[in-house]
Amino acid sequence: MRPTLEAGDRLLVLRVGHRHLLPPGAVATIGDPRAGEARTLVKRIVALHDGMLEVRGDNPVASTDSRDFGPVARSQVTGRVLYRYGPRSRAGFVRSSPPGPGTLDP
Repeated sequence: MRPTLEAGDRLLVLRVGHRHLLPPGAVATIGDPRAGEARTLVKRIVALHDGMLEVRGDNPVASTDSRDFGPVARSQVTGRVLYRYGPRSRAGFVRSSPPGPGTLDP
């Protein structure tokens, strides 16, 4: 098993507004809470609580996520990852999966 995304993947991201549904398990782009809008992170949504999201990377050993910087505001979400178009050998839809230990794609 390996993480859903790898360095160098090229992604199609749907820009989202505050009304878009972002269920737990969806892969989203967020502004890095440590660097503001200067950097974008790609993380899986694990839980939603009162307008705040807990986000995690699929590789817990090498991921910086809500375990490090805490929950993020829903307003920090900039998009939902839909499709990986490159590299061609790994092209396909990026699936949502249930949060928790089984968030890795086979």
